[in-house]
Amino acid sequence: MFRLIKNEWIKMKSEKVILVIVILSLIPLLMNFANFAVNNRDISLDGGFYFTYYNQYFMMLPIISSVLISFTFYMEYKNKMYLDWITYNISRCKLLFSKIFVSTIIMLAICIMQLVILSVFYFVVDGSIEDILRLISSYIILNVIVIMTVTLAFAAIIQLTKNIVASISIGIGISLMSMILMAAPFSYFIPTTFGYRLGLLVIDNGYYYEGDVSPTIIGIGLFVLINTIMLVINLRLIYKKSL
Repeated sequence: MFRLIKNEWIKMKSEKVILVIVILSLIPLLMNFANFAVNNRDISLDGGFYFTYYNQYFMMLPIISSVLISFTFYMEYKNKMYLDWITYNISRCKLLFSKIFVSTIIMLAICIMQLVILSVFYFVVDGSIEDILRLISSYIILNVIVIMTVTLAFAAIIQLTKNIVASISIGIGISLMSMILMAAPFSYFIPTTFGYRLGLLVIDNGYYYEGDVSPTIIGIGLFVLINTIMLVINLRLIYKKSL
């Protein structure tokens, strides 16, 4: 397993896609730093710098997550390495999890980098430890739910389509759909938008769903169910299809 993970990492390092993803992920942060310096110096979490950044970052997160996991599989189509791996009797299950693991680790590294920047920025400008802890909690909730869901879903999509353009296009479509439906009262049925609203709950419960705890229970239940289904689909695809 370690050899497969190492191999995936070496292949990803040689591609420019990681640099592109890092740059894309930084755009919301850079835009809001520029806006803070020039125009709006509102540092509040619930309506100022972080809230604006959070919304813009949420728009980019499904896209960069889908691009990254799609590319880890697409490289096999380009260099035909999959045939070499199975020729040497490498477990297809291990191959699947090595790709998911490397993609997830890269996304987590990008997220942690931005979280550190945000935390330091708020510590210097605001100085409130309580606000920083709320920011960290909100940011982690959003990233864990969205990255896990998108990674597993698009590992299956790229295996089905074998087309990087189609996979990225679907990723952009999901991002747009999430942005449109994120304020809908039924958005807890969609894991990406549920992650968005649950992350905001830490900041201000006024952004969360009205009523009892049923939206939270349904949202968490569907998140677990959908990701379990996606994992099963991925396992079936990796054994049925030749990459």
